[in-house]
Amino acid sequence: MTQIGLDAFIDHSEMVAWTTALVDGAPLADVTVELLDADVAGVTAEDGLVTLDLPAQGSPLLVATLGDDTAILPSNTYYWDEMGWQSRPVSDELRWYIFDDRQMYRPGEEVHVKGWTRRVGGKQDGDLSLPAPGGSVRYQVMGPQGNQLVDGVAEMSDLGGFDFVFSLPENANLGYAQIYLTAQGVGGIENTNAYHPFQIQEFRRPEFEVQARNDEEGPFFVGDETTVSVEAKYFAGGPLPNAETNWNVTSSPGSYSPPNWPDFVFGEWIPWWGYYDYNGGRGGESYQSFTGKTDASGAHYLRMTFDAATEPRPYAVRAEAVVEDVNRQAWASSTSLLVHPSELYVGIRSDRTFVESGVPLEIFAIVTDLDGNAQPDRTIQMQAARLEWKYEKREWREEEVDVQECTVQSGAEPVLCSFETPMGGEYRITATVEDDQGRANLSRFQRWVSGGKQPPSRNVELEQVTLIPDRETHQPGDVAEILVQAPFAPAEGLLTVSRSGILYTERFFMDESTFTLRVPIEEAHIPNLNIQVDLTGSAPRTDDAGEPIAGAPPRPAFASGNLNLTIPPLSRTLALEVSPQASELEPGAETTIDIQLTDAAGNPVADAEVALVVVDEAILALTGYQLADPVATFYQERGADTRATYGRSTIVLANPDDLLLQVQQDVSEESLQRGGMLMESATAAPAATPAMNMVADLASMDDAADGDAGADSSSPIEVRSNFDPLAVFAPAVQTDANGHAEVPVKLPDNLTRYRIMAVAVAGGQHFGSGESNLTARLPLMVRPAAPRFLNFGDYFELPIVLQNQTDEPMEVDVVLKSVNLLLTDGSGQRVSVPANDRVEVRFPASTVNAGTARLQVAAVSGAYADGAEIELPVYTPATTEAFATYGVIDEGAIVQPVAAPTNVFPQFGSLDINSSSTALQALTDAVLYLTAYPFECSEQLASRILGVASLRDVLSAFEAEGLPSPDEMEAAVSRDIERLQQMQNWDGGFPIWRKGQKSIPFYSIHATHALQRAHDKGFFVPEEMRLAALDHLRTIEQYYEPFYGQMTRQTLSAYALYVRQLMGDVDTAKARTVYAELPLEEQSA
Repeated sequence: MTQIGLDAFIDHSEMVAWTTALVDGAPLADVTVELLDADVAGVTAEDGLVTLDLPAQGSPLLVATLGDDTAILPSNTYYWDEMGWQSRPVSDELRWYIFDDRQMYRPGEEVHVKGWTRRVGGKQDGDLSLPAPGGSVRYQVMGPQGNQLVDGVAEMSDLGGFDFVFSLPENANLGYAQIYLTAQGVGGIENTNAYHPFQIQEFRRPEFEVQARNDEEGPFFVGDETTVSVEAKYFAGGPLPNAETNWNVTSSPGSYSPPNWPDFVFGEWIPWWGYYDYNGGRGGESYQSFTGKTDASGAHYLRMTFDAATEPRPYAVRAEAVVEDVNRQAWASSTSLLVHPSELYVGIRSDRTFVESGVPLEIFAIVTDLDGNAQPDRTIQMQAARLEWKYEKREWREEEVDVQECTVQSGAEPVLCSFETPMGGEYRITATVEDDQGRANLSRFQRWVSGGKQPPSRNVELEQVTLIPDRETHQPGDVAEILVQAPFAPAEGLLTVSRSGILYTERFFMDESTFTLRVPIEEAHIPNLNIQVDLTGSAPRTDDAGEPIAGAPPRPAFASGNLNLTIPPLSRTLALEVSPQASELEPGAETTIDIQLTDAAGNPVADAEVALVVVDEAILALTGYQLADPVATFYQERGADTRATYGRSTIVLANPDDLLLQVQQDVSEESLQRGGMLMESATAAPAATPAMNMVADLASMDDAADGDAGADSSSPIEVRSNFDPLAVFAPAVQTDANGHAEVPVKLPDNLTRYRIMAVAVAGGQHFGSGESNLTARLPLMVRPAAPRFLNFGDYFELPIVLQNQTDEPMEVDVVLKSVNLLLTDGSGQRVSVPANDRVEVRFPASTVNAGTARLQVAAVSGAYADGAEIELPVYTPATTEAFATYGVIDEGAIVQPVAAPTNVFPQFGSLDINSSSTALQALTDAVLYLTAYPFECSEQLASRILGVASLRDVLSAFEAEGLPSPDEMEAAVSRDIERLQQMQNWDGGFPIWRKGQKSIPFYSIHATHALQRAHDKGFFVPEEMRLAALDHLRTIEQYYEPFYGQMTRQTLSAYALYVRQLMGDVDTAKARTVYAELPLEEQSA
């Protein structure tokens, strides 16, 4: 037994030990505290605190001694921790900011990547700094199936930046790919590896966008009507009239705060420091659907009427519209609006979120219109109710008690209601006002009064301390005030301020249930501080209803609470402006983008590095692409990096009924059997009460196409063929002394809107980003909507959308020129295209041969013309069949009848006749089949190695036509061995497909057999790989599955013994054992 309460708070290098009296939590001075077997000790001061250096070699126990009393504290009581109390190394780490130009790519396209790295100090004073100079980044691009596509090395700039470009293979698999990056030459720091995901997909590029909006500005009130609309237009401009439109409308609870009253709460207040479990009767969501078509301007309108909400508070309406074009592309957009419950809003405020018990709660109220203008002479009904925890039906519930009412008339300035606070706790304040139409509005918040108690705990378990900050964010130079609300009082308190380790601790005393802590904020604290408050003391023993047990001794009590103080890096955020000198251009035109960079004070930033990307907005829309904020990336919140261990956590209290019988006796020996070691890890026991949780190559068409229409033009039509989504990728633009830079841009041939994105870095700690856009358009635009591919034999209709961007109708001649496509109903048409409209024209066609189909489409109307060129693959039929026959010419000649198969495409197939002086010719098909086998599990790889390795000597001696060369075969075997090495598990065995999956006995034996045969034939097999596989075979029996039958087990064991014998590892004893297990009739066979 001990009377010493021993707690420990550690980071990576130090321990703060805190000794207090178990009986009342008072600090204990002159206590010798030592780490057993570590030669580390100290004596506590008057505040009961002592700081010890953690040893490099672990100490099993922390021991505190005061006179004859001793308390011990292991680092963990759930299990024996072999490491014990010990220091751990802390290294700086590398933080990465990586982006690509558009996130989604087709096979064969280029991927542009840019990134920066920063060194992040790992200890308490750690900050951002530049990485070591001369570094580089190695990158590996892995496809969706885990195969390597590209690898390379990019050098780092003086500002830690790097960039690289790579092309995707034409046959790349579709799906999610990864870029794995490794920083080299940056020093011994952590996190030198990173990865960046992107997509490889076949997709149809979006041609238009939709924008939903509120047709009326509002405001909107309960009982009113309004209209929402959706407008569909092409990225290059122009509407989509008569397009199918589908609406989905959702309503949900919302919020609104009138301007000019930032200190007042309007509606439901939720503490910013954590989640507050209160639903306030807000209700759920409702849904409705509607259909229609867009008008001539590409717009559709929906009229809505607003009903009243469950409570007199605002609610949000979200209307989503899906618009489908004539070529069957569909895109969606949504808009939201707020429905006000009343023309008046009542706001409430108090000077503090907490007051001392007995001090009146002074609540200020103001009534305003939606514009924030004060509205005097309005009746405000206010109510204050104390929230009390009550135990009902075996649950703790919060109820309103001691309700106080206050009615006041509003004024031009805030008016006051005062509420008495005879008891501490949490108070709910509600205010209501009505407008001239009798429509009400309600606001509500919570305030705290010292002395309030959370529901009691009868066990010695970690209770909760509520920490309430004075504001949402802080800046360097501020002093943060934190209200501490304790579950018991009086209490001894310990404030721990940490940031990747303990910065400092501070002891304080609470004679009441609340206390205000003050924490100075410094520049070095960016972006956050972690606050922990620990309390020790005593509390009355209570029954299940939370009532004190008369005559029972108090119990030891301890509690803890955590809070994060946010300190955003405003002073380190750069303002980046990117502006094109011309915002509307024709496809293929040129312009210049101006860059201007300033710091937080508005001063120009010189010698900064800016990455600029100009890319087709239509591609970005496929993934909702947005550049990440570099400030948020580099200034991530820092954890406390501390751990608390509590001696009181393992105290077990006697049953209250026993205490009533033995109020003068100590806790029984039985109740202390688990208390011989005092401690608990930072994880608290489950709380007994529902306390608030904190928490396109064709240059032009130079001859007319045959068809029903012709183009009368004196000059050739410019054919758009460069449809690259990327206009510019400038990864390292440097600003001049005025913080200015210029980047020239030549647009591709897309008809679209381009997004201009930029990211800037300056020095080691300053970052910023900016965006703009520009548009490429023509008066008459041609939009082919070809399929992504064709199969040989396909008949299809090629849709061409003609768009008129002028205010007058057009007679348009549209013609097609094709290669490897047969236009079955003419190659030209004349159509009328209304003003500001579009028309779909279809051309029936069929494929000619497999390969690539190329199309040029041109449209002419007077002085206006546009042309586009596209290519699309034509694939071969899905089913092929091959026949082979072999024979021998001994003398003279032979006749081999050949009959062409029926019902086949004559464009495909061939007759090949080969002769050879060696019988190896008959192996041609078999070997080709083996080397081209497409599947590669470990057994298939092993079988291929076995087959090819066995032919090495023969292939070297004879050159048979049609067979791969010996060098090619050797390279193939080496690739297969390398692939097997990548699959080999740590236990030396082999799974079916991927390393890390379960090793399968047969696959392991078979793969080892193949490796040994390859080794015997002179192929290079890594020795460590071969020996690991041999070790696995020695204990192959332990990998058998329970469902393996006797014959399966014997067969596998025999195969393993055979392979081991090939490897020179003869195991006669095991062979006899396997033989002895055979039935007698098989032994005698």
